[in-house]
Amino acid sequence: MREELISRNVARIVETPTVDSQEVRPLDAAEARTLLKVAQPHRLHALWLLLVSTGLRRGEALALTWSDVDLNAGTLRVRRNVQRIRRELIFGTPKTKRSVRTISLPQRCVRALSAHREQQERERKVAGAKWKPTAGQPAGLVFTTKSGGVTDPRGLNRMLTILCREARVRRVRVHDIRHTCASLLLAQGIDARTIMETLGHSTITMTLDTYAHVMGATLRAASDRNGRRVGPRRIRRRSGE
Repeated sequence: MREELISRNVARIVETPTVDSQEVRPLDAAEARTLLKVAQPHRLHALWLLLVSTGLRRGEALALTWSDVDLNAGTLRVRRNVQRIRRELIFGTPKTKRSVRTISLPQRCVRALSAHREQQERERKVAGAKWKPTAGQPAGLVFTTKSGGVTDPRGLNRMLTILCREARVRRVRVHDIRHTCASLLLAQGIDARTIMETLGHSTITMTLDTYAHVMGATLRAASDRNGRRVGPRRIRRRSGE
């Protein structure tokens, strides 16, 4: 149409299909605590704690380097991701501009990451000459294999399946851990704007639409608390009145 080779764009009359969004299935607080307790002895315990606490995407967490983490300030910077494309693990930039973000870390995560860095140094010494990073990976990856390579994103799904079985909680996907983080934040009364920034959503609409069912329960609980706070109090009558 721009070149005036056709008079109309027939693609405009095509009806696009309706895609049903997949149901969000987050763990509740008790399930999340049980899962993390079972993951405590795991060499990647810090990773699971980080996923539950910050809602990082799987590829974002596995692409973190130690230069992205400031343990003194208690922050980490998300600026790349990793994904498997056919037989290769490819590092790239996050999916949207808002995905590039700085996240505040709970002290529990800071302690876990400090312990993980010490463990990684021990693994490096044990591996010796066998410590061989995967070709093309950034220097200083936080979560590596025992030989210093990239942790395969697909492998996390298998790890989580095993952890769920051992913890005797229902089986969830790694992406459901991200939803778990958002749900737990909402339950604590954290506002949607902060959650949007933490998760790296492109718009607040995405946050509100994705977690509408959780927000409804949170708003009802907040309304009940507010009602109790401002409602009339019982007047105690003294004896003889």
